[in-house]
Amino acid sequence: MVTLYESTGNFNSGVNSYRSLISKRSRGTIILTEKILSFESQIDKILFQIKVSDIKDFSIKNRRSIPLLELKTVPGDIYNLYPWNDNKKVPHSSRIMTEELFRQLTRLKFNNNQPILFDTIGIIYPDPIQNKPSKSNGLHGHLFLTENYILFNSFKKGSLIQVEILDIKGILMQIIDSNTYVVIKTNIENIYYFLSLKVHHRRYTKDRIKTEKFYDVLNQAIMYKASESLELDSQKTNKTMEEEISKTECYFCGEIINSEVEICPFCDTYLIEDI
Repeated sequence: MVTLYESTGNFNSGVNSYRSLISKRSRGTIILTEKILSFESQIDKILFQIKVSDIKDFSIKNRRSIPLLELKTVPGDIYNLYPWNDNKKVPHSSRIMTEELFRQLTRLKFNNNQPILFDTIGIIYPDPIQNKPSKSNGLHGHLFLTENYILFNSFKKGSLIQVEILDIKGILMQIIDSNTYVVIKTNIENIYYFLSLKVHHRRYTKDRIKTEKFYDVLNQAIMYKASESLELDSQKTNKTMEEEISKTECYFCGEIINSEVEICPFCDTYLIEDI
């Protein structure tokens, strides 16, 4: 299987103490493939595996400044993964590596193998009061754009947003308080304000360039999906017309029948006249 993610880190099952979380016995290698999330301990070489299909929920939590990925499986088991930045002499927690694992799991669990047109870390503000983003309802997470939908999975538990491309009524770019947002309005009048983020000196900052890129790619996706929908409607119309043309009325019983038949299936009348 192809390895989608690999890092060193710590792994624990159940609700554990801070000491057990950072202990040397819980250190090892975290590997994610399309089917399996595995952990091999560094000391005793024990391999532990979780099926991706069994993962019910996952979110990022902070435990004493350590970013953790918490997993919950279908049987109700809880697991904590704590990826490192192992480029340093002393192991150090890595939020970037944790969020990359979150990204890969989101893609596997919710993307349905559709080609990804655009993805980024960002903030989304669903239905802001008075048409202005509010810090109180902003959600940090990862956004994916495919040709069929926008998928935003918040780092917090239970905040998954999906917007179908054909359900988008309009989009625009708007500058509010010196920040550039992509504003998305749906057919049912939901409004989402979105901006991209980037890491700068280990901190997140607004990424105006990537926000504008998202706007451009989303516009292209909407135009493509709209033209595809029109083409399908046209094909259906043509098919309906062809079906109507291929039907006729039996001159004896008046039933609608296929124009190519020689004998009416309703009254057994011969429809081909003798010459």
